[in-house]
Amino acid sequence: MTFSVRRVLRNIAAILVSLIGVFVLVMLASGAKGFAVQSDSMAPRFKRGDVVFVRRAAFENLAVGDIISAHFPDGEGVFTHRITAIDPEERTIRTRGDHTLSDDPLTTKESDIIGKLWFTLPYVGYVSIAMESRTPIYICLGAAIVLIMTRIVLTARKTKSRGV
Repeated sequence: MTFSVRRVLRNIAAILVSLIGVFVLVMLASGAKGFAVQSDSMAPRFKRGDVVFVRRAAFENLAVGDIISAHFPDGEGVFTHRITAIDPEERTIRTRGDHTLSDDPLTTKESDIIGKLWFTLPYVGYVSIAMESRTPIYICLGAAIVLIMTRIVLTARKTKSRGV
């Protein structure tokens, strides 16, 4: 038996791909949605770059103190804050970031609530945040092109040196 770094790396990659696949299937089956934290408004509970996963929850199952993700009233984006008050008649809630001193200025309607916090993954959101800028995409594309061109050149040299 010979030790092969390439074989070990291939096995590690296969395991990681399998784990990611199972994770995605669980997320799809549970109906969960993930959101990258963009600010420190919920610090120290969440920090910028964390990912929060929420699952749908009936309005009646929400309570003061729960953390929810919801659409902004104008529909432009999502926020994740703690519930500070619930109005069951109007079917609205008041929210606040843990790092802020006052409630959010507008109430959140039931229809804007995406879900209640299920779990978080620290730091994973930095990938999503970085991808909002096109620069990392261009860097990855450039690196892929360089790797492909290097492979083509090296293969051509190897073939030429064999006299084929």
